[in-house]
Amino acid sequence: MISADLKTKIHQFKDYALEASKILIVTHKNPDGDAVGSSLALRIALRALNKQVEVAMMDSPPPELSFLPHFLKIKEEFAPEDFDLAIIVDCGGWSRTGFFVDDELHIDWPKNLVVIDHHPVQKLSPGLHLMDATASSAAEIVFYILKEWGIIVTREVALCLLTGLFTDTGGFKHTNVNEQVFRIAAELLAKGADINKITRSVYGNKKIAQLKLWGKIINNLKINSEYGLVFSVVTQADLNEFNLTEDDVSGILDLIRGVIGTKASLLLSEKEDEIRGSLRTEETDVDVSKLAVIFGGGGHIKAAGFSLPKNIIS
Repeated sequence: MISADLKTKIHQFKDYALEASKILIVTHKNPDGDAVGSSLALRIALRALNKQVEVAMMDSPPPELSFLPHFLKIKEEFAPEDFDLAIIVDCGGWSRTGFFVDDELHIDWPKNLVVIDHHPVQKLSPGLHLMDATASSAAEIVFYILKEWGIIVTREVALCLLTGLFTDTGGFKHTNVNEQVFRIAAELLAKGADINKITRSVYGNKKIAQLKLWGKIINNLKINSEYGLVFSVVTQADLNEFNLTEDDVSGILDLIRGVIGTKASLLLSEKEDEIRGSLRTEETDVDVSKLAVIFGGGGHIKAAGFSLPKNIIS
């Protein structure tokens, strides 16, 4: 069920979409399955309304998601003046996309802005906000949007949305799973989404070098007993040692979050000019987004992240 307020905003969003001639969809840096799946599902749906639509991501999406339809249509840049409607998906602040300097969005384009997110935010960025912090994922909200718009959920759209639902619930293992999540999943399966393909692609097909890297990350695990935090670090040297990229680290947090006696997990990843922190928890009384906010980041109660300039530790 969705609130009356969200339903009203969904129909306002439809007015924006019908009025627009060319639409841009962006998501957060280091996109995950929910960000990619939700963005591509929305692209397919908007194209069904005979709209020109582009999806742009600052960072390359994980290769294990390459099975998704329209994956190869994702761009790394765009010409701002070409669009009259911009949408951010799975992200509450424009700066987190990497394409914009700040959340205030001091630009003279496009005519309309839309934010689709399931994360609680401290401060609203410009735009029409389609937000529901009780939703399991951005994919769940996009599902509601398409239902309200009366758009047929095709096999391709169902696959994209189920991927978002599956990945943001940790394969339906996290505490954000409820009856509604399973109802939506069942409907998407009935529309032809292949859960086996999703499972194999997201959790399978690991390279030997990737598993060796994971072993090194696990070997470097440390525990802060006072706060119940288990954490580790992956450096550029680690990636170079195994001839891997940051995409190959994806999934390790799901493994280390289950360490006995801990409440949350943190992985610090060295990038070219910054340090990224990824936080996860399954505890009902822990909100990792509060820690992420301290470092200028954000996210969901159970999954959050932040970025710090690399020179902050020099």
